[in-house]
Amino acid sequence: MPVLLAGGRGSRLHELTDRQCKPAVAFGSGDGRIVDFVLAALARAGFPSLFVATQYRPRDLSRHLEDRWAHHFPRGILQRDGAALAACGFRGTADALRQTATLIDAHAPREVMILSGDHVLDLDLRALLAHHRAQGCAATVVATAVPRHEARGFGVFEEGPDGRVIGFAEKPPRPVPMRGDPERALASAGLYVFDWIWLKAALRADAEREDTRHDFGHDILPMAMAAGELSVWRMPQAGAGQGAYWRDVGTLDAYRRSQLDFAGAEPPVPLPQTMRRPVTFARDSALEGSVLLPGATVGRRCHLRDTLVGSGVRLPDGFQAGLDAEEDARWFRRSSGGTLLITAEMMNRRETALRRPAARALFRHPPQMAAVSALES
Repeated sequence: MPVLLAGGRGSRLHELTDRQCKPAVAFGSGDGRIVDFVLAALARAGFPSLFVATQYRPRDLSRHLEDRWAHHFPRGILQRDGAALAACGFRGTADALRQTATLIDAHAPREVMILSGDHVLDLDLRALLAHHRAQGCAATVVATAVPRHEARGFGVFEEGPDGRVIGFAEKPPRPVPMRGDPERALASAGLYVFDWIWLKAALRADAEREDTRHDFGHDILPMAMAAGELSVWRMPQAGAGQGAYWRDVGTLDAYRRSQLDFAGAEPPVPLPQTMRRPVTFARDSALEGSVLLPGATVGRRCHLRDTLVGSGVRLPDGFQAGLDAEEDARWFRRSSGGTLLITAEMMNRRETALRRPAARALFRHPPQMAAVSALES
């Protein structure tokens, strides 16, 4: 039975998740959402039902699931809100499964496949399930190669001389490189298959510990590794003819770059049917590495660089962003990787400030240390 974890806010997307959870954030143009990628993979695999665990601002997501995806799951989409189900909500990814175990038990699953609603992916989930059953282990995790400097944000596997996995560390400060490839690390993609009976016992044991985060990466995978019950399914490399694609879009930089992957003439994998290509072009304007979210408009002769233009934003003729870091910092949010986020609220603050005489003078002759309405990056 597939279980979709879709309860997180996604705080590193900042203002984009102020009003909705990360899986419901727009992707591409039209009505597409981040969650549509994993839903499309589940629909292709033919799973008849789906369990969805939500928590932070689930309203938009729930409506989207019912309106656009319910017909793909003939036995239904069962949604449970952690904030309503438990007094303190789900305390971690593993706790979400523990607190809903009775509900899952009613479906008598042999295995549970745990997926994240905030990953952009295209995987053969039936092949993943077949690998799990063939290996005979209680737990299987999907792994993929990532640049070593990015691997600190993932769970990282250590390989032995024969290529088998011999160790695992969640978000290590110094990721172990892959054998024969010092520039990359073998990272967990946060997708799992567990034998349900084994997982229930592991969740009960985890709940009794004091030193736990109730998290699959921090707590459950090390238990499986220590018991000799962990297998790894290495994601097929891109271009291998198997359509494998996976990106964690948890930051503004990753979110923007993944959208750019799908904006070109040849997207890495087909877009879900709910989605159209991201908008990266505006007539009479230059949009370098920039993306317009649904409902955003750009005037003539604008110049944007590495910018996310949020829903509902109206950029006037001649507007520039991403070209002057000091000026951008007065009004907008810039990530550590250089992505500039512009929301409607930010533009409104800017326009209001610039209508004031003192602000207009400051805008024309800014002192070196001035910072008007600066936002943290």
